[in-house]
Amino acid sequence: RPVLRQPAVDILQGSARPPSAASAMASPALISDTDQWKALQAHVGAIHKTHLRDLMTDADRCKAMTAEFEGVYLDYSRQQATTETIDKLFKLAEAAKLKEKIDKMFKGEKINTTENRSVLHVALRAPRDAVINSDGVNVVPEVWAVKDKIKQFSETFRSGSWVGATGKPLTNVVSVGIGGSFLGPLFVHTALQTDPEAAEAAKGRQLRFLANVDPVDVARSIKDLDPATTLVVVVSKTFTTAETMLNARTIKEWIVSSLGPQAVSKHMIAVSTNLKLVKEFGIDPNNAFAFWDWVGGRYSVCSAVGVLPLSLQYGFPIVQKFLEGASSIDNHVHTSSFEKNIPVLLGLLSVWNVSFLGYPARVSYSVPFSFYFLL
Repeated sequence: RPVLRQPAVDILQGSARPPSAASAMASPALISDTDQWKALQAHVGAIHKTHLRDLMTDADRCKAMTAEFEGVYLDYSRQQATTETIDKLFKLAEAAKLKEKIDKMFKGEKINTTENRSVLHVALRAPRDAVINSDGVNVVPEVWAVKDKIKQFSETFRSGSWVGATGKPLTNVVSVGIGGSFLGPLFVHTALQTDPEAAEAAKGRQLRFLANVDPVDVARSIKDLDPATTLVVVVSKTFTTAETMLNARTIKEWIVSSLGPQAVSKHMIAVSTNLKLVKEFGIDPNNAFAFWDWVGGRYSVCSAVGVLPLSLQYGFPIVQKFLEGASSIDNHVHTSSFEKNIPVLLGLLSVWNVSFLGYPARVSYSVPFSFYFLL
């Protein structure tokens, strides 16, 4: 069993700021100072002495250690934990005021204390009539304005009405980004490739992603593509991301060398809010799609970062189904009790595995029976 120990971190309270003298007297500075944390520490010894095969002799264990929501089924009975462990973890979540923090996130309060920002990826997939505020302003209409723009553009593109510099319809898309602007969209694209409805919608089209500045990867991203039928999506909020802009300039040269400088506005679009730099690059600012600083990179797949290239490949209706699924999970997180709340359970088990059992991985290993279930 790994024995790597993590330093005590306020994982659930989410604040690294030192408390004031008054707050220090009122409550513990760190979650690791609470009685609930110490109770879990004392509980570790009993768990270490118990083998999983002995735990599995309990006929009621599997029933007690499962949760289900709209076809998503979680069985955590093979975790090195008991129902007593889970109860203690729930008490830890209560001590950390986790429910209150979830509520604050949905209300648009600035729970990202490091950058003093709201954390509103939930707004990206919220219904059109939802009200989610940031600095007192409902951001949902603005989100839907961008989604409506993506829907209109993707329909024009997929119908063949949007043509390139030579008059040919565009059927290939290369999305240029890095980090969350690359990994999330690629992840969803990989899953949709084996969905029958999505695969049918994508017939005759290609979607590729480029993040690495290695010339070999650049060559891979455009191999066998015709510039005359290719659209490039440059994803950079500021349009200054070094790696992304280096790759964007390289792909731009590929287009210009074949089709001429006038082709850029027909073969390149952007996901960015820096319209000045977008225009200077040669892209029509009307073909720039916005996203916001309250969207963390790891969640940006639900913004124009992911919705735009995926809609170009599969059509907006299919991508909207993905967003609706994400919204249903958001509602599940917000309204379900911790006992049946799948993301909360997974989060608490990660805290247990890392901070108490000393495993060196935050998330337990998850091996799908089929590659199809990666999503």
